[in-house]
Amino acid sequence: MAERQTRKNGALRDPLRSAMMAHIEGMPLLLLCAALCAAFCFAALNLCAQMEGAVWIALAGTLGVALLMLGIGKTVRGQPVIVLLCAALLAMVAVGAHLAMLDIRPARMSNVLQPMLDGMWNYELVTAMAWEENAWSGVYLIVMGLVSRLERFPQMYALKLFDMICQCGAALAILRLARMRGAKPLGALMAMFAGVLAPTMLFNAGCWAQCDATFALFMLWGLALLLEDHPLAGCILWGVALGTKLQSAFLFPLLIVWWMNGRVSLRHILVLAAAFVACQAAILLDGQGWTALLTRYAQQLEIARNEAILTDHAPGVYGLMVVASVREFSGMGLYLGIASALLVVAALLRARRPLDADGTLLAALLLAAGLPLILPQMNARCLYLAGLLAFICANSPRRMLVAGMLEFISFCSYMEAVFSKTVLPITVLSILAIAVAALIAQELIALLTDRGGSKGALANEGQA
Repeated sequence: MAERQTRKNGALRDPLRSAMMAHIEGMPLLLLCAALCAAFCFAALNLCAQMEGAVWIALAGTLGVALLMLGIGKTVRGQPVIVLLCAALLAMVAVGAHLAMLDIRPARMSNVLQPMLDGMWNYELVTAMAWEENAWSGVYLIVMGLVSRLERFPQMYALKLFDMICQCGAALAILRLARMRGAKPLGALMAMFAGVLAPTMLFNAGCWAQCDATFALFMLWGLALLLEDHPLAGCILWGVALGTKLQSAFLFPLLIVWWMNGRVSLRHILVLAAAFVACQAAILLDGQGWTALLTRYAQQLEIARNEAILTDHAPGVYGLMVVASVREFSGMGLYLGIASALLVVAALLRARRPLDADGTLLAALLLAAGLPLILPQMNARCLYLAGLLAFICANSPRRMLVAGMLEFISFCSYMEAVFSKTVLPITVLSILAIAVAALIAQELIALLTDRGGSKGALANEGQA
């Protein structure tokens, strides 16, 4: 009774501090999150008033904030209001940073995307979604076909807003995966915000008009569902991811491990294949046939091979070669990549301890960060998925160093590819990338052989 009276007297003397330290749950928490989203919408509407389609921009930005607030609300439930407000402010800053880059018109937009959108406008929607030039993949063609139909809203804005929403959705998956590996609420939130505020995540669409967040969204949510023993839904999302970008196959070796452990069956793999075909259905509807559908990625690889380069501003073993033959090394690199992936699978199957979420995520990080260093014809965005997985796995100083180094390497590659600014020579970046991959492999081996028991206990004690 005395304690309650003391709190009441404190609230009367300092109502603001008392309100900030209050713990809210349920409906009050939901109403506060809704009020914060409404405040952001109002602010965005005023700040973007001079832009074409300001209302739609504000609504898209609010949707992005709402997605992030959904994760924040679940994570900080029972925490003081001040914690929620700080996290909400970071969410608004993240979305605001994406909106601030809407008017940047990358050269790729003018040279590649706009001519493609103009060409699609001259055809029916199904034909546009089955566009043959440059052998684009299904999900990207669906998005481009729909955007080509916009007349009263800037198409560049639409592409960037779509990427921003996908980025926020992927950030939710980062939060969920970080919590699954045992991260504390604050560490999981920091991983989520890193996934939307890291320079390369902002540059990807803002300065390059790319949309890698789309395949990352499907891959990360599919990974979360697979780890939670929902193989059907997880394989469907991975099939959609494969229909979005070929690099999603970097994590597919994990399916072998789950199949051997009885967590994934043949019917789930068939569902994955069916989802991939469904993403490319427009190719069949347009009359191009199964050959065109199944060889779409082979055409992409052939186009890259014809450009006579082994690496497109991507760090890796080919960045260390002064002279190398594309004809000889491209095939050898592919075989070496497959062999390396199978070695990771063998290590996971022979682990001395059951494979938990942390071990699986670390293995996924090794595949996503290691295979691009070996495979030929990689570009500067090849470590995009690895960067997101590194944020998820960062629960110790060593893993934080890995995440920071991967982001730095990607940033340097982006600067060279987008702005033609050399931060570090490609040979130095390649050495750094190989060293980071070796560090990840060392972490995984220590975890699988249980040699890092005390180290893992300390890491879990202070989850970052």
